[in-house]
Amino acid sequence: MLSARQAALIPRIYDAAASEDAWSSALDAMAEGSQAKGATLFALDTTGLPFAIQKFCSLYTQEDVRFFLENFTKYEEEGWDRLRIAPSRTYVWDQDVWPDVEALAARPDYAWMLQKAGTLRRGAARLNDTPGWIDSIGLQYGADIDRIPLAVSKAANAMLPHLAKAVELNRCFSVLRSRFQAVLNALDRVKIGVCVATRDASIVVANMEAARIFELGDGLSLGQDGRFRCSDAETTAALETAISSAALTVKGEADTHETLMTIARRSGSHPFLVEVAPLADSEAELERNFRGAIVFIVDPNNPRAFSVEPVVRCFKLTQAEALVCALMVQGLTEGEIAAERSVSPETIKSQVKSIYRKTDTSRRSDLIRLVLSIAPPIESG
Repeated sequence: MLSARQAALIPRIYDAAASEDAWSSALDAMAEGSQAKGATLFALDTTGLPFAIQKFCSLYTQEDVRFFLENFTKYEEEGWDRLRIAPSRTYVWDQDVWPDVEALAARPDYAWMLQKAGTLRRGAARLNDTPGWIDSIGLQYGADIDRIPLAVSKAANAMLPHLAKAVELNRCFSVLRSRFQAVLNALDRVKIGVCVATRDASIVVANMEAARIFELGDGLSLGQDGRFRCSDAETTAALETAISSAALTVKGEADTHETLMTIARRSGSHPFLVEVAPLADSEAELERNFRGAIVFIVDPNNPRAFSVEPVVRCFKLTQAEALVCALMVQGLTEGEIAAERSVSPETIKSQVKSIYRKTDTSRRSDLIRLVLSIAPPIESG
């Protein structure tokens, strides 16, 4: 749970989701909200997409970071090994990896950091578990803290989901920007539904796929007032609440980094999968200081959006599992997949179970979301 002081810093973190120039301010906010002195952020795509982050707060210069990476990373290998096996969005503190903090302070990298930036204790956390990219946040604390107390650790952990969501959104926006030099103007190149909405759930931007979904009138549509309409009032209210919470979060007045939901269809087809996240338009493509929500809508009956190849590589699926995975995200039932593949239903059942185990998912909607997170459905420029 964020404190009021932390919530007020959250808008600066979401500013960086769609703007590369906002990362320094975002990491200053991350440090302040975590009661730290400095913060650094690294991310790198593993699937070949044009996405990488090497950013740092205003405490450091590019030369500081370059010098540290070239001279001191060898001392951190044990810490990185511990970080790789730790749960994501949980800090690993140096005092837990190297309990002798007095000896640690004499280590060359610590001595340099103390002299250069006045920092002593530090920790790091992985942000996302997906193998589509690797990322980590590092925090550095002043010499006045000999050991990180539990209260400080809890404060730092509370900020992590929002930075993780900002990095995830930034990856999608980075691909759009690299191909089309803009984000919002290129949304028609995204092959799933994408809408930008204000706090009251009024849609201000909707791409072509979202418009196609609305025109179906199959459980999710656009009302005459320009707002979302679902097949029943309860679902409409839940979607409006999710959008309002996201918009309030990016204004520093709430603590919701994402909402995932399904929307039933009147036709009985596979439900729409919906994700709502905070959005700040710091590039002023809509309007300066816009604070709202971005809504992703996935139609499982429109398989052109899905590319399972990166998932196959990341999770080492067999050739048979890859074919079954592709049919699963296209919406086919296990019986239909068995008929398509000319094998027994028991074989398909076993392969589906193996796919879920390897990808750490438990249902089709989770698998589809994983496919889309690793391979953003963006057309080539």
